[in-house]
Amino acid sequence: MAEPGNTTVTWAERMELLKDSAQQRVLNAPMPTAAMEQLLADGKADALGRFEGSPVHYMDRWWRVDELGWMALDEAASAQLDLHAERYRAAMAATAPAGTPPEADDELAGMPPARPEAGAA
Repeated sequence: MAEPGNTTVTWAERMELLKDSAQQRVLNAPMPTAAMEQLLADGKADALGRFEGSPVHYMDRWWRVDELGWMALDEAASAQLDLHAERYRAAMAATAPAGTPPEADDELAGMPPARPEAGAA
């Protein structure tokens, strides 16, 4: 029973709040290097390129490495990096030899394959 003046929160709302809280704790804490390496090896995370310090895309965010481990970029920085990654893919596709499949451009450039947009069929 709720106290007077307090609104009742449904079980589903509590679970969503808990999920959001847990995700924020994950995104605000450094991830150990070994954990990110395992995510990359398992194909659950994608590196931007094949170079030291390359940002990694995981949990709808881009991550950067520093002395503490891997840190998630905020939403704005992740969105900006998404834009640059798409521009890079487009530039690589425009300069690829005729008949080269887009996946080959990604491999040559060290890029992860382009992800379909959410909701796209």
